[in-house]
Amino acid sequence: MKFYLLSSILLLLLSCDSRTKQNTYSSDFDFLLGDWERTNSKEGQLTMEHWKIISATEYRGHGYTLEKRDTTFQEHMLLIKKNGIWNLEVSGPNADPVIFEITSSATNKLTAENPIHDFPKKITYSYFDDTLSAKVSNEDMEIPFIFWRAE
Repeated sequence: MKFYLLSSILLLLLSCDSRTKQNTYSSDFDFLLGDWERTNSKEGQLTMEHWKIISATEYRGHGYTLEKRDTTFQEHMLLIKKNGIWNLEVSGPNADPVIFEITSSATNKLTAENPIHDFPKKITYSYFDDTLSAKVSNEDMEIPFIFWRAE
């Protein structure tokens, strides 16, 4: 009888584990997750991005640039799926968020476009060999961002 009682208590304690459990969400955008440091920043600048998953239909990113401990640029990114369509919403540099539709995605790559926005019209992210590459562009200009995983 004592054995069954002790076993039941042990089972109850194990099932009530209060440790935080990892999200089990997963999609093609998981390659963005984590902290990233830009390797091709201008001298004296530190540019970082941080991405986390909120749910199976929402990722949040935060990008910023520091110069001598002062934040000189900041933006918030939201990858969100609404009505079966993924969008990238970027806020911070503009008064209102700019919405880019994800026009193509594959494992470790995404392309987001907004043809009526002045700059950028296109944003791409790709991941290879622990390097995250991003590019913002329009017809006349392209700015590459190369990130390594921050430690």
